[in-house]
Amino acid sequence: MSTFAQTMFEIAAKTREGEFDGLGELNETQKKEVYRQMGNPKGVSPEGLAHAMESYVTALRHQAEIAKAFYFGHLQKGIEGLVELPDDIKMQIDQLIWEASGGKPIDPTMTESQDLIVAAIMHSLEMRMGILD
Repeated sequence: MSTFAQTMFEIAAKTREGEFDGLGELNETQKKEVYRQMGNPKGVSPEGLAHAMESYVTALRHQAEIAKAFYFGHLQKGIEGLVELPDDIKMQIDQLIWEASGGKPIDPTMTESQDLIVAAIMHSLEMRMGILD
């Protein structure tokens, strides 16, 4: 069984080799995330597209590491990681936390809040992977 990352790297390798346009293998959410990595998608080379796909996986791994930091109680590392995320992803995570908490404020030093934060980050990650499409 192939993981999401392995599949993306295989598509990137085939794109780099010119076997096919890798974007055709992706769903709309995944394409949007690859475009986020490219900046300007017009006239991008197969190498540039492959690099953007690999950068997409790296960005997802970074988000998973942020969740891991919160899960293990490394609050400063988790918060620093959140700050590095794109603004729309930070807002998405904030919205998920707000919805899960019923609009109540949370204290990130409390275990229950950390669990909620981890769940929101991971749900956002699933959304960015296009799993929910």
